[in-house]
Formats: sequence, C-alpha cells, structure tokens
Amino acid sequence: MAKSNAMQKMRAIAHSTKSDVNRHLDESGTWKGQITHSQVLGMTYIQPSVSEGGVHLPDNAQVEDRLQGKCFLIIEMGPGAFKDDKIAQFHGIKPGKLTWFMARPSDGLEFFYKGNTLRLFQDVDIRTVDINPRDFY
Repeated sequence: MAKSNAMQKMRAIAHSTKSDVNRHLDESGTWKGQITHSQVLGMTYIQPSVSEGGVHLPDNAQVEDRLQGKCFLIIEMGPGAFKDDKIAQFHGIKPGKLTWFMARPSDGLEFFYKGNTLRLFQDVDIRTVDINPRDFY
C-alpha cells in the first residue's frame, strides 16, 4: 500500500490508546477556516488498530473507514447549522463541537486537511447524533 500523509495520519489515530475524541483531535490540529451556512464539518472516525477482542486489524481496515465510514466527529459548524427554518425542523436537537454523528459518506464533500480525512455535510444530511462510533460498523 502506498504511504501518504493521509495514511500515516490514519495509522497514528488507529494506534493511539487515547479516547476516541482525543485520538482524532491530536492528529487534526486546529481548524483554521470558517464554515458557512448550515454546513457541518466532520472528521471521519478511524477505528483502533486493535479490536476490543485483541485482534490486530490490517491497514486496509483504516482505508475502509475513510471510504465507507459512517461516523464522524463535529469539528466546526456554520452559523445556520441545526437552526429551524421553513425547510428544516430539528425539534430542539442542537449538537455541539466534538459530538459524534452518523451520516451517509456520499452526502459529504470529502477533502484532506493537514493529512486528515474530513467531510463537509449539510445539517439535514446528518442522521443521528450523540452516538458511540464503536457501536457501529
């Protein structure tokens, strides 16, 4: 497998023994941008390199997380995110930064920031919030 900065970042996240949020934040650095409208910036969840049962996962598992992973960590939100309007009603749901959420990967615009896999979603494309990403495959 070719080694890229993105692959190295995914490996570092996967091999870290810190909490899921801290594993991801340690590699992301500080976001230096402003998200507009009702968009939500999410960092793709990368599972640990060793399963809870002690099985060592190959690098391909991290690539699959990037391409097919459905869990993301909110890094930043636009000023209109999760605000009720004529089109979308969120019924009081207002997740904050560092909240895990689930969305269809194809609904987000994927890009790399400092070697990390991020996706930009519309708030209406987020399916669930306040999840434990380890509970989903």
